[in-house]
Formats: sequence, C-alpha cells, structure tokens
Amino acid sequence: MKNKFTVYVGILLCVIGVTLSSGLCKRAEASGFALYEWSARGNALGGAMIARADDPSAIAWNAAGMTQLNGTQVLAGVSGIAIENDLTTTYNGNTQSASTKDKIYVPPHSYFTHQLNDKFWFGIGTFTRYGLGTTFSEDWAGRYSSYSTELNSFSINPNLAYKYNDYISFSLGLELMYVRADLRKKFDPTGANDPDDTSHDIDQRLIVDGISPGFNAGLRITPCDEWAIGFSYRSKMLHHADGSASYNLPAGMSPTTLFNDSAVTMSMNTPNMFFFGLEYKPIPNFSVEADAIYSEWSEYSDITYHFDKSTAIGRKNVTVNKKWEDVWRFQFGVEYLPIENLALRAGYVYDQSPIREGYEDYMLPTNDRQIVSTGFGVTFDKLVVDVSYMYLWMKDRDIKARAGTGVLDTSTKNGQSHVVGLSLGYNF
Repeated sequence: MKNKFTVYVGILLCVIGVTLSSGLCKRAEASGFALYEWSARGNALGGAMIARADDPSAIAWNAAGMTQLNGTQVLAGVSGIAIENDLTTTYNGNTQSASTKDKIYVPPHSYFTHQLNDKFWFGIGTFTRYGLGTTFSEDWAGRYSSYSTELNSFSINPNLAYKYNDYISFSLGLELMYVRADLRKKFDPTGANDPDDTSHDIDQRLIVDGISPGFNAGLRITPCDEWAIGFSYRSKMLHHADGSASYNLPAGMSPTTLFNDSAVTMSMNTPNMFFFGLEYKPIPNFSVEADAIYSEWSEYSDITYHFDKSTAIGRKNVTVNKKWEDVWRFQFGVEYLPIENLALRAGYVYDQSPIREGYEDYMLPTNDRQIVSTGFGVTFDKLVVDVSYMYLWMKDRDIKARAGTGVLDTSTKNGQSHVVGLSLGYNF
C-alpha cells in the first residue's frame, strides 16, 4: 500500500511540474538558446552530471543513472535567471545605445524515479531545454530586425532504465516538447528602414505554438569504484508551430492591400545533442567530473514561415536563413562532503556560440560564453535541499550591417547573467 502511495505522490508532483512549466516557462527563456538549468545541484556543478547521474535529475542528463537510485525519489525546483546585454548601433554615422529590458526568468524542473525491481527503473521529468528572451524598446534602432523575441519550451520526458549488471546500465526515453514563440518586429512600407523615423512603422506580432516528439538514450559504465563513464543522446526535433500574425498600422495611415492579419505556421529544427562525461572519485567524499556536449546546430539552418494569406506581407512563404554551425560545450564540476549531510560544490563551463559571422541578428545577439558556479546541498534524513549560484559572461561581438534585414553595424558588450537555483528532493 505504501509503495502505491509513493508512486501516486511522485506522479502528482510531476503533474504539478507540468502545470508550473506551462505557466512559468512563459518567462523561462534566456539569452542563450539551449538551457541546462535542470537542477540546483547540476547548476552548482556546472552541469557536470552526465557520469554522476546519481539523483532524480539524471532523467535530464543521463537517465541510465537512475539505476543508482533506491526505492522512489522525487526532486523539484526552479532557477531564477537575470540577464543583461548592451548594444551600440551605427547608421549613417549616428550611434545609438540600447540594452535588453530587465527581466527575471524562472524555468522550473521536477523529476520522479521509481525502482520497479532489481533490473528496471522508471522515471519521468519536466524541464526546459530551449528558450530565448530578448526584448528592446519598440523604437530602438534594430526594430526592423526584431524588438522582442520570446521562445519558450518545456519537455515531458518519461524514461525506462535497465541495469545489465553491476557495471553497465542503459536507458531509453520519449520526449514531448511544447514550444511557444512570440515574435515582434517593425516594417517600414517605404523600404527606407530609417531607425530615426518611426512615422511609417507597422507593427508585426507572430504568436505560434506546437508539440513535437523526440527520443533520448543513455549509457552509464562503472569499470571500478573510482571511475564512472556516461554517454547520452537527445534527438533532433522538427517543430511545426501554428498561430497567427497580426499587424497594427500607425495612426493616420490608410488601410493597405498588405499587412492584413493571417494564420501562420512556423517551422524549424532543434539539434541532435551528444553528451559525454567522466567522473573520478579518489575517496568516497570527493569527486570531480569533466563533460563535453556536442550540439549539431547545423540542423537549425533556417526558420520558415507559411502565411495563410499572401495579403500579410506580400508572399505566403518566408525563409530566414540561420546557417548555424555545430559546437561544443565543456563543463567541469567538483563536489566535496566535509561531513556526511553537507555537500560543497563548484563548477566551470565554456560554451561555444553556434552563430556564424554574417548571420547574426537581434533575436539572439550573443557570442561564446563562460560560467563559474558554486553551491551546496544539505540532507535532513530523507529530505535534500540544494542551492546554487552561477555567473555567466559573454564575449563581446561586432556585427556588420546587412541590407534589407534591419541589422545595422552593431557592437555587443557587457553580456552577463546571474542564476540562482533551488531544488528540494525527497527519498520515500
């Protein structure tokens, strides 16, 4: 009876996690596209959890690690993300400065794992893998490219793990990802795109959403007590999101044959991702892990929009080239337990930008990123409390103007973010 009760409680917590995700993830985007804030412990370790994978957040990193978890366990929490980025644009010799609007984004996470028998484990998680949040004032100089981008997502990810023997475990999972995009820009019907003249600006807002399937697989190998090796894979996804395009004309402008509201479909790919981790534990209370993540961002070659009416912007199909490139993310984490119920953690991340020169835009004006992180975890009998802090800074970038795109000569500086995480776990 108790066993059934804990299963029901775990499922209930994941349902609550889905509910939180559908609400909070409307503000869960970050200046980067891929997000890795999947638990406070993982945040503190710089994400170095691929080989460790020894708490319920293993579902996100490497679900094969679930075979280390006895009985039934749950973990849930949030990360608060505050972002800053300064841009300087130049047009006809005139220079203007702009900054992203201050916001705090709160992506939640929740996980439930249950040991079915000596060989099989089941787990389900909800977490955010992709997000964008870049907002400027409506009259800023780059508004003809974009002045507001919000791409929100959350994933529901059930997994089954199999313990082949004491050294090798496998996992396989299904991922359903909900994506919602709210994209805003200005059109100048005269074609001048003069950032100093707002009198002709027509406002466009696209709101679309949809659900896409994918899958994931994991492998964890422990050749001896001191070493653990982790591999996991998350498949690319083809996203088709349906919604509407709406237009607001400036006061005094007569109705035109264009810029009429229309249904719209947005299509794009998100990448295959390969995760590699190596953990070394020379003594029982100290461990260090080094990870690498390879993301095939070349799959994100373009975004296509299909308008139901050609009277929206004069044609039904629009393709925006991205031409991103495949990149690596390297992450390192150290964990030390000075006493049995206290864990101290630190991490470092180097994250390459996939954006090619000549394809930059204001949806994501970013570059290579580095992160330092720290945190701690405290255990109270069956309750676990994890707290983390991360500081991220981005490399400055110079962007060259591209005619007809609304992108001006631009310099980005002082890109940074602060991330605070909290997770609560319970072992039944």
